[in-house]
Amino acid sequence: MPDPEFTSVPGAQGPTPEVPQRSRLRPVFIGAQGVRAGWRLLIFILLLVGLSAAVSPLTRRVAGKLGGDFSPRNVIIGEVIAFGILLLTTVIVGRFEHRSLAEYGLPFRLMLRKQFWTGALWGFVMLSFIVAMMAATHAYSPGGLALSAPAIVQYGLLWALGFLMVGFFEEFAMRGYLQFTLTSGLGFWPATAITCTLFALAHRHNPGENWMGVVEIVLIALFLCVALRRTGNLWFAIGWHMSFDWGESFFYSTPNSGIQAKGHLLNASLMGSKWLSGGTVGPEASIFDLIVTIAGILLLAKLYPEAKYPAPQPATPLSPVAEAQIEAAPPAAPGQSD
Repeated sequence: MPDPEFTSVPGAQGPTPEVPQRSRLRPVFIGAQGVRAGWRLLIFILLLVGLSAAVSPLTRRVAGKLGGDFSPRNVIIGEVIAFGILLLTTVIVGRFEHRSLAEYGLPFRLMLRKQFWTGALWGFVMLSFIVAMMAATHAYSPGGLALSAPAIVQYGLLWALGFLMVGFFEEFAMRGYLQFTLTSGLGFWPATAITCTLFALAHRHNPGENWMGVVEIVLIALFLCVALRRTGNLWFAIGWHMSFDWGESFFYSTPNSGIQAKGHLLNASLMGSKWLSGGTVGPEASIFDLIVTIAGILLLAKLYPEAKYPAPQPATPLSPVAEAQIEAAPPAAPGQSD
């Protein structure tokens, strides 16, 4: 009697494993790279929401003691908590996906090294061009110093730390696991369209924000996605984010997405047309920000011509027969190569 586990195939050298029957629902959840991107992202979001809810009593207590002013202390504490929850969520999901933080864009071995400081230089220079054009068109006046010498050092360092944490949280939230997972399912540029939109929506309800500022936030997000694509990780973007925000809020003392910082360097003022000054939003809603950001995208693409972001490539799926043959194969002898 023939073995029921095998069927004969005409012209075959020997018995062929019978193709196992699979659930019809399997393709809904499993693709060429394992669990499909949408389900992985849903799991990530649910875990993030769960962890946030677990620590919400602590965060509410801390927020109640801190108050609502835009100060270095409030920003540092708030962003450290938010980034900690995000980082923990990503580490947990990464363990199940067998991926490291580096694959999600955050290799800690490169922390605060060349790419970070290059990005910081880009951020400050780009902002300085914007403010210079605003000043040339009488839309910005620096005024005099608003702080004493010791306070300048104190607030300058504290705001640098605060905006470093802002860079960590916002870049890793939008262009970390989210960008990576969407890229694995849709490709880099469709994923970029989604993350840029979400980045703008996250800033939409800032005090004094307007539609021009939101449009330019989309462009800034696109610039940061190009930086991720061409440098291969988030360190350039984190440095840029820190420096640009520090320059706006502290050094040039303008509103940052409509918010005036406590402990800024100058008694600066914005004047004239909102198209030039950005109005209550600040430089991010100025037409000069639009010009400089577009120029930055083009220059960045020219200076970094090679795409380095490790966009996951779909694996070639095995046929059911090949999978069955691999499963039925005897284990390799010790020392035998794959």
